[in-house]
Amino acid sequence: MTIYKPELVSGDKIPMAVTNPRHLVPMTGQYQASGTALSELGNKVGAEAVLRSGSFEDAMLKALDSVNADQNLSTDLMETMVTDPDSVDPHDVTIAMAKANLSLNITRTVLDRIVKGWKEIINTR
Repeated sequence: MTIYKPELVSGDKIPMAVTNPRHLVPMTGQYQASGTALSELGNKVGAEAVLRSGSFEDAMLKALDSVNADQNLSTDLMETMVTDPDSVDPHDVTIAMAKANLSLNITRTVLDRIVKGWKEIINTR
């Protein structure tokens, strides 16, 4: 039994098969017990799940899009509150602003740590 499919290897992604009955299956969250089920599961789920999950870059871009959406919502609510105060609840504006601020601060912290980690990797001899 192979633990990966060579034809699905692309770049830095190596899709691995589930070969241990104690491995958690990504889609169902259930454990598989039998050897044949493991082999079939490894052929179906292991490789394709890795390819569908995307890369670190995709995850970061998705997170940044979410932060951008929070910022845009906050701005839109503020503009609506200024132009038509009765159409927007002030609490909603405050909550949207706090959420946008928090997501931006978390993003800044994560990016700072990524840059710091990259610098440590570069400077390691």
